[in-house]
Amino acid sequence: MNRQYPWLIILCVFTLVQSGSVNADTDLEVMEVVERTFPQHEVFDAVVEAIHQATVSSRIAAEVVELNFDVNDVVPKGAVIMKFRDEEFHARVAQIEASILADKAQSREASARKIEAASEAKRVKDLFKRKLVPQAALDKANADLSATNARHQAVQAQLKSRQAQLDEAKVKLSYTQIIAPYGGVVTERLVELGEMASPGQHLMTGISLEYLRAVVNVPQYLISAIKSAENPTLILTGGRQISGEKITVIPYADSKSHSFQIRVDLPAGTENLFPGTFGKLGFVVGEEQVTVISQSAVVQRSEVSGVYVLAESQQLAFRQIRLGRLIADGQREVLAGLTVGEKVALDPLQAARLLKQNSSRSHP
Repeated sequence: MNRQYPWLIILCVFTLVQSGSVNADTDLEVMEVVERTFPQHEVFDAVVEAIHQATVSSRIAAEVVELNFDVNDVVPKGAVIMKFRDEEFHARVAQIEASILADKAQSREASARKIEAASEAKRVKDLFKRKLVPQAALDKANADLSATNARHQAVQAQLKSRQAQLDEAKVKLSYTQIIAPYGGVVTERLVELGEMASPGQHLMTGISLEYLRAVVNVPQYLISAIKSAENPTLILTGGRQISGEKITVIPYADSKSHSFQIRVDLPAGTENLFPGTFGKLGFVVGEEQVTVISQSAVVQRSEVSGVYVLAESQQLAFRQIRLGRLIADGQREVLAGLTVGEKVALDPLQAARLLKQNSSRSHP
């Protein structure tokens, strides 16, 4: 004979005793099972990521002469991350500035020549009208004026070209300092002090902890509801909740999972939250009718959940139920085992004592 059979018999007897119905005293406090309207939530696994994350690169070929930050260092916005050797670039700027000074002197001379030639051309023209000078003199004066105008225009064009060269040289000089585009934390350094950097070479990677977002993948059938959802909430391990702000839907689905990526911006400056953190992101997508009872009425016996039900005939019985989520104000969702209008005992201990007492009376 299997030794487990006696234990099965005992368990069955125990179940029958617990589920037997007896008369209950009138002082037992009960509540009615009701159906209430609650916001309908959809919850997804989420990962926190930085909105601002970038890798800065070199735009010139130069030697690294200064490294001001390393991995895990906090970098304020506008700080100089690193510097390159800049003597050559300073010399180029100085050379062009000197050329501009010479061009400006030539421009002043050309302007004076232009004024002089214009005055001479006017004087000769007046003399020609009075027939005091020949046509050749007038032609020469006009030719001299055209030459001085051309010279003046050439000098002005050269001056503009020099200025453009100076602007370019100053821009290249600015490339000798790598400036932090935003405040954040260095996550990777890809260059060493004294190394010769080349254009396009990656130098340093960083992320901003100021602006973060939660990212989730939403099934295709829910995308319309999520687009119009309100009050997205990020729930972290430990129960901490952070209200989301802007919702961004990436307008294409993954070809394998047919899910859409949703990004929810979190409040700027949220403390003790870091990229890579796992959480649950919930969206309110409408309303739903939920059957609820008070959490205090629930009895938990190992893996079995139940309540003491008081029938209209004042018969008290223990009934197993299937529970859902815990809702606000200490209410618990009932998925199966109870119907709206039934009454359950608010104090399970008192109900158990009454059930035991009445069972003893009915079985002397």
